[in-house]
Amino acid sequence: MIANTYKKMFEALMPSNLEKFAKKDKGTVGEGIKVYFLAWIVSLILGIAGILLAVSAAGPEMNTLAQMIGWNTVGVLGIGLVVILSVIGLVGALAMQYVSQYVGNWCALSVFKGKGSFAQQFYTVMLFTAGLLIITEALSFLGLVLPMIAFVTSIISMLFGLYGLYLLYVAIKSVHSLDVGGGIASMIVTLLAGFVFAIIVGVIIGFVLVSVFGMGAVAGGLASSGGNLGV
Repeated sequence: MIANTYKKMFEALMPSNLEKFAKKDKGTVGEGIKVYFLAWIVSLILGIAGILLAVSAAGPEMNTLAQMIGWNTVGVLGIGLVVILSVIGLVGALAMQYVSQYVGNWCALSVFKGKGSFAQQFYTVMLFTAGLLIITEALSFLGLVLPMIAFVTSIISMLFGLYGLYLLYVAIKSVHSLDVGGGIASMIVTLLAGFVFAIIVGVIIGFVLVSVFGMGAVAGGLASSGGNLGV
């Protein structure tokens, strides 16, 4: 079952297959989340492998740190950081996908009289998005293993990102049986919704970080002042 899901992720990278899945598969939001979660697991494994590789090929600065706290501690801290950031990225990506696709689905249904459903659109988009996630993470890991081709792998990843825009158009157009104009417009609305959502979340996170670090700086300043007065 899981192997078949991974297989379908990569099959969905072909527009003809994506159209078929959009029209024949009866996906749900839960299944879409499951698909993305499976891809995220692969990306997490690659991220951890990258940390272990970086630690094993560490330079003088990392060696100094390792002598102070131990290699095992460095590795555990690095892996822990990757896991935490990856979990945050997973939640953020799913939230952004849900909101942006909800808005795009509304546009397709209300403005262009689309015939599909939000659940079907979400599932279909998650299929190819999951496949692209695995590929781009694999390319990033390859660039880490072979630094001499890192520039090439980054360019290829960027091209896959642009290809993902086309697949988003194909998915929305196929799910809702839209014409070219309706598919493009709904895709643009989806992207704009995701962009706005990302900005809002970024601003909120920024305020939180400023508040936390600001309070820390004030506390440190007060402590320093108190110490000087005591002297």
